[in-house]
Amino acid sequence: MNYIFTNARIFPLEEPGVSEFDSLLIESRKIKFLGSLSDCKIQSKNHFEIINLQGKALLPAFTDCHTHFTDYAKQFIQLDLSGCRSINEVKQRLETYRETHTKLTEWVLGGGWDINIIDNPQKIRKELLDEFFHDMPVALYSKDFHSRWCNSLALKIAGITENTSDPEGGHIERDNSGKLTGILQETASEWLDRFIIPPSKDETKQCLIQATEKVHSLGLGTIHSMELPLSGEILEDFTRNYKKLRVIRHFYQDELQTMISQKRYSGEGDDWFHLGGLKLFADGSLGSQTAAIFSEYPDSPDFHGILRLSEEEMYRLTLSALEHSFYTLIHCIGDRAVHLAINALLRVKEEKPENHFKNRLEHIQSIREEDIPRLKACAAGCSVQPIHIANDIPLIEKHWKTIEQEAYYFRSLIDKRIKLAFGSDAPIAPINPFYGIYSALQRKADLNPEAKPWLPEQCLNIWEALQGYTINAAELAGIDNLAGTITPRKNADLMVLEDFTKLPDEYWLEAESLLTMMGGEIVWNKLT
Repeated sequence: MNYIFTNARIFPLEEPGVSEFDSLLIESRKIKFLGSLSDCKIQSKNHFEIINLQGKALLPAFTDCHTHFTDYAKQFIQLDLSGCRSINEVKQRLETYRETHTKLTEWVLGGGWDINIIDNPQKIRKELLDEFFHDMPVALYSKDFHSRWCNSLALKIAGITENTSDPEGGHIERDNSGKLTGILQETASEWLDRFIIPPSKDETKQCLIQATEKVHSLGLGTIHSMELPLSGEILEDFTRNYKKLRVIRHFYQDELQTMISQKRYSGEGDDWFHLGGLKLFADGSLGSQTAAIFSEYPDSPDFHGILRLSEEEMYRLTLSALEHSFYTLIHCIGDRAVHLAINALLRVKEEKPENHFKNRLEHIQSIREEDIPRLKACAAGCSVQPIHIANDIPLIEKHWKTIEQEAYYFRSLIDKRIKLAFGSDAPIAPINPFYGIYSALQRKADLNPEAKPWLPEQCLNIWEALQGYTINAAELAGIDNLAGTITPRKNADLMVLEDFTKLPDEYWLEAESLLTMMGGEIVWNKLT
């Protein structure tokens, strides 16, 4: 089917502002022509359907540049502790899950618990899980995915005892008497992956269908996803066959040699699936207090977070990936991790000045002012998640008071002509991009309109925020010739919103897509 959208406020997003034209022709799954309704009719070579948008906004469909999409999708069937503020709430959800899942999987998986908001965090121990699941292993991710809460059986299966040493780049938590609490951080958490039995392929694909329908309602058409091997395989197969969501799949360090041996490379794929790059971790997270910072954490003297890779290791791994046609994404949250990641990428640039790939830094939640020019010089793509601001303000004020002025330096980066591409980090944060827009515009704790903006000098304007989810995201992925703007010959990936230029910023807290189109096919429609 071909379409003409008319009576529209068209926002191409190549530049700020609205187009002079009010009609758009979609033909053969592509954007064919912008002009008047009569001109679009003349340009059409085939039968078409006219959709009168009655003054509503027409934009490119959004891209989320950082998700863990299969983990987000599996939330539909797994144990969810997100939002629990008391141990009693946690117990209630554990009990409800046990009662309502009479046929449990081989492992009880899920997560969402947040040690920073629970009233009695000292009770987040293996014994609490043992009360409800003494007969099956349980492994529950923390909200930030940098810790796992396990029961006794999960620890036993993984061979973790009180005598087990901390792995490099990780921590096995013990209480003051030396007993295991059941909390595993960073690489200690990842150790469990070799023992966990995940949901089946069919179960995962059904979850992916539900998740895709959900993100279409939010105007999302493309997602970048960080995936383990099995999940990545399932997501790739789903994407290539379902053909309603575009996916760029990134992989972790343990899979690099397999990718090299299979002669795969960044950018390979088709219209719906592209293989992305190598994902590395420089440090941990703010929520788990494992982000690597130059100062110390106030409740832990002489503790500066966990540096999971040294500068030398980041340099060598990035260079090796590049030599085998892969770009690299480096997770870096604390200012020390960001500094070292920039050092590594500057060295790579010096070694390979002809490199045409765009290596990336993920998160950049804090950066010293003197590192901003160096960030620009290393030519890295910058993938950030404005929604984290809403959640992190109290944590920054508690754990990062000494570097508070360095956190979420969005305006400072953009003023140095450093482009920011936006994402959510779902399921760690809500996948809703409209929350991300509001957070970039207002920087308010818990997305509360009554709160005061936090570091308001770092707020962005609406055009900068929208470009973070569109043209900047497309450039980051190297597909700006296909996506990111409403331009002839690009993919017809579009969405319709209310005319946001006539509404207050609070509109974004309630916004939803009124129509989403992917490759010229309407996949979500609330207009009729």
